[in-house]
Amino acid sequence: MAGPRAGGVRSMGVFFSRRKKQKAERNGGRLGLLALIAVALFAASASTFWLLDKEWRQVIEAADRLVDAFLEHEIFAVREIKVKGGEKLGGAEIVALAALKHGASVWKVDPVAAEKRVAAHPWVRRVLVRREFPRRVVIEVEEREAKAIAVLGALYYVDREGFVFKQVEPGDNMDFPLLTGLEPEDLAYPTSFATRQRIQEALRLNDLMGQDPLAVSEIHFLKQGGVTLYPMTYRLALQMGWGEWEEKLSRLERVLALWKGQEERLGVLDFRFRDQVVARVK
Repeated sequence: MAGPRAGGVRSMGVFFSRRKKQKAERNGGRLGLLALIAVALFAASASTFWLLDKEWRQVIEAADRLVDAFLEHEIFAVREIKVKGGEKLGGAEIVALAALKHGASVWKVDPVAAEKRVAAHPWVRRVLVRREFPRRVVIEVEEREAKAIAVLGALYYVDREGFVFKQVEPGDNMDFPLLTGLEPEDLAYPTSFATRQRIQEALRLNDLMGQDPLAVSEIHFLKQGGVTLYPMTYRLALQMGWGEWEEKLSRLERVLALWKGQEERLGVLDFRFRDQVVARVK
C-alpha cells in the first residue's frame, strides 16, 4: 500500500510543478508582449513628438526672426541721447561712460547696466537712465558737491554727507576747509558710519561760521572727541568741543566784540565749558 501511494504523491508533485512552469511561461510571454507593445507605443509617440517638435521649432525660429526684425527696425534706432545735470563731467563724457551709441536699437539699451557704469565715476552721486520710445535715451545725473578736503596722507574731496569720494589732483579747486586729525582706518568698517556722522556735523558747524570774518581754514578732529577750528582771518584756535554750536558761536561773537582791535593777542578760545569762554593770550 505504501509504495503505490508514494508514487502517486510524486506524480502529483510533478504535475503541479509542470503546471506552475507552464503558467510562468504564459505569464512571461504576456509580460514580454506587453513590453513590446509599450516599446512600440513609445517609439510611435516619440516619432510623432519629434515631428511636432520639429514643426514647433520652425514656428519658434520664425517668430524669433520676426521679433528681431521688429526690434532692429530703424524706427527704434536711437537718434538722441539727452544728458541732464552733468556739469563737472560733461554730456559727452557721461554718454561715453554709459557706453551708449546713436543708431543702436532703443530696445537693446540696458538702463541698469548703463547706470552702473556711470555711477562708478567718483563725481556721480546718483544716476537714472531711461528709454523714451521710439528713439530717445535720457540720462539724469546728480553730481557730488565737494564741501571740504580731508587730509589722509593724500588730499581727498569730501561731500556734505561725509563721503570721501575723490583724490584731489593738480589743478583741482582747493578753496575748501581742510579736515585734519582723521586716519584712513576711521573711514573703514565698522567706524566709517560714525566718522561720516562726525564729518557731517563738523560741516554744519562750518556753514554756521559763515564767511568773513569767521570763515574756517581748518577743522581738526581730536582723538578724545570734539573739534578745533582755525579761522582764516584770526590766527587763533577755537576749541569747540562737540555740539551746541549755535550757543557757542553766540559766545564767540561776544568775545570778539570785547576784543575788537586786539584779536591778534588771542591765542586760544576754549568753549568746552558751559556758559564760559576760557581765553589764552599770546
